[in-house]
Amino acid sequence: MKGGVRVLAVASGPIYARRRKRTLIVGVVGRHGVVEGVLSGRVAVDGDDSSSAIASLFRKSRFRLQIRAIAVNGIATAGLNVIDVRELEHRTGVPVIILTRKKPDVPEFMKAISAYAKLDAAGAETKRALVIATNKERKFSRVSGFNVQSSLDAAELKGIVPTAFELLRLAHMIANGTSTGVSKGRI
Repeated sequence: MKGGVRVLAVASGPIYARRRKRTLIVGVVGRHGVVEGVLSGRVAVDGDDSSSAIASLFRKSRFRLQIRAIAVNGIATAGLNVIDVRELEHRTGVPVIILTRKKPDVPEFMKAISAYAKLDAAGAETKRALVIATNKERKFSRVSGFNVQSSLDAAELKGIVPTAFELLRLAHMIANGTSTGVSKGRI
C-alpha cells in the first residue's frame, strides 16, 4: 500500500458517564492530508454493534471502492463496545488498523469488562473473547511513534499510520464537537 491510499477513520462521541444508551459515531475519509468525506451514525454505549455500525459507515461512503484501510482508536468504541476486527474485515474486505498513542493496558481493560459482567455476563464473555482473539492474532508494534495492531506489515503501515492518525483525530473532534458543542484535539 502506498501512502496516498484512502483511509476511513472512525471515532465515537462521548458517553456521558453512560447516561445515554447510544452515541454518535463519525467516520472521516481521506488520504495524504486531504479530507474527502465525513460520515455519521449511532452506536450503542457498551453495546455490541460497533462492527456493524462501522461496516455501515463504510457501505454509505461514495469512496467505499477506493478505501484501503479502516482506522480505529483502540479496540472499542462508545465505552466497551468491542470491535470484532475479523468480522469487520470480512464484511468490508479491507484491513483494520487499531491505533493508539499509548500501548493499551489490556489487564485494566479486562477489569472494566469484568465490572460490566455484573450487568451482562454473556455480553462480557463475548467482549473478553474478542479482545483475547485480537491480541493473539495481532501483536502490537510501534510505527511512526504510535502503537499499532494490524494484519498489514510494517512497511505498508509506515505510509498509512500518520494519515490514519490525523483522520482519527479529526473524527474524534467532529464527534465530540457535534455532541457537546466543543471539541478536544487529543485522542
